[in-house]
Amino acid sequence: MSQPLIAARNASARALRARQAGASQNRPLLRVVAPPASFGARLPLPLACVLLLTGGLLVLLMMNISIARDAFTISDLQHEATLLRERQQALDEGLAAQAAPQALQQRATGLGMVPGPAPAHVVDGRVVGEPEEAQAPEPAAPGAPAPAPAEPAPTASAAPTP
Repeated sequence: MSQPLIAARNASARALRARQAGASQNRPLLRVVAPPASFGARLPLPLACVLLLTGGLLVLLMMNISIARDAFTISDLQHEATLLRERQQALDEGLAAQAAPQALQQRATGLGMVPGPAPAHVVDGRVVGEPEEAQAPEPAAPGAPAPAPAEPAPTASAAPTP
């Protein structure tokens, strides 16, 4: 090491020792003090943790109750939807039964309508068959059984020929 470097290092060490010596004369004497009681600072943290856990459990309980209630509501609505589908199917079957030819014939007879005879058809611009007027059946005598409705017999002239 060089001489000036050693002198600079020793000078700073001497200045530091001089400052420490001068400061120790002006300083008051120190004494040991008992640490402050810290029980008050230790209590809020565990209490806060317990309160936080209790609050979290209560929130989870409320969410579980809400989910269970919604599950029962969904189950009830699915049951109601099943009942409504069955009712709709029964109504569709009833409507199909009322639209059947036999049901239409019975309702028409009840309204006083009579079956028509063989109709005339237009085929390739010409009329095939003779149109006839429908005749009402003669009224039945009281106490006599009602006659069965007459079915019109298909005629050969009613069917179009190729």
